[in-house]
Amino acid sequence: MLVTIGRCSHACSVSANVTFVRRLARSFGLLVALAVLPRTAFAWQAAQVPLRSYCAARVVALSRVGGSARISPHPGSAPSGPAGKASVWRYELAGDVPEAVSLQLTMQTTKGWYRVAAPIVPLLDDNGRYRSSEATFERTQVHSPAQFFELPFAAGRPKYLWLSKVGDAGATPETRCPAMWIAHTRRGAHKAKHERKGTSMWSALNTVKRLNPSVYNVHAPPPVGVIPQARAIAAPASALSCRHPFRAAVIKDVTPPIYPRAYAENGDRRLVEVDVLVELAPDGSVVGRLLAGPSGDKLFDGNALFAASQSTYLPKIGLCRPVPSYYIFVAEYSPG
Repeated sequence: MLVTIGRCSHACSVSANVTFVRRLARSFGLLVALAVLPRTAFAWQAAQVPLRSYCAARVVALSRVGGSARISPHPGSAPSGPAGKASVWRYELAGDVPEAVSLQLTMQTTKGWYRVAAPIVPLLDDNGRYRSSEATFERTQVHSPAQFFELPFAAGRPKYLWLSKVGDAGATPETRCPAMWIAHTRRGAHKAKHERKGTSMWSALNTVKRLNPSVYNVHAPPPVGVIPQARAIAAPASALSCRHPFRAAVIKDVTPPIYPRAYAENGDRRLVEVDVLVELAPDGSVVGRLLAGPSGDKLFDGNALFAASQSTYLPKIGLCRPVPSYYIFVAEYSPG
């Protein structure tokens, strides 16, 4: 079955051969909800609701370039680490429409606060074709090729990073964006948190993969020439107004998925997983929902959308303030 999914742009970033749900879960949060047996004649259903736009672009991926240690030859630049070296970081943007933009990135690192300016970043059509365990589907997307910045060794590593301003290509970015941050986590640090015991039967379902190449190459090497350098800044005033300036969105109350009655009564014993991307407003209300990993079956997919939208959430916090965010709701269906 072929399912076409509308533009999810900056919320749905997937690179070739990378598991879609696990990647999003690291950035936006993850809930695994087990289905209960049917309680009504018809499984509760809901439709997809398009996502809103809060900024022309946003960061959706961040990783350190393996074994990197360099500093670009900027005129008059001072050494930023041992022997004038810096770590190199790779990131990806997603947007709503293909265009070129200028941008400003802000980050809190393990040692302080830093900012990066990039004068020209292209956003390109990057429509993807994906396969889940039960369906092949398409997604309309806009992504950047791999972008890079240098971070002084003295800065440590990024903890929270977001696109703070955006503008026309080649111009000084002026339009402010909400602090819709992503967190950088060292490989393997979240494995225990997101993988529950006794879920080996579901492991085969986590196979949503991109089938066609993406414009974003997760292994792209940094350019030979100049790379934008991060500069130290003072901590934003709002970040000093609370004890924990950054907090991921969390689930409050779960509406359990319901195994479709028609299938249960006919002896259907399929194990099905549906992944729903939930968009949360700053007050935690659900304002958008898309199938991130559909099953290809409208009863399972529609019920997963309903369960995700009827569950309640606490909003994401950025710089001590609620900000728009995204959450992956994973509905797992078993006949009992």
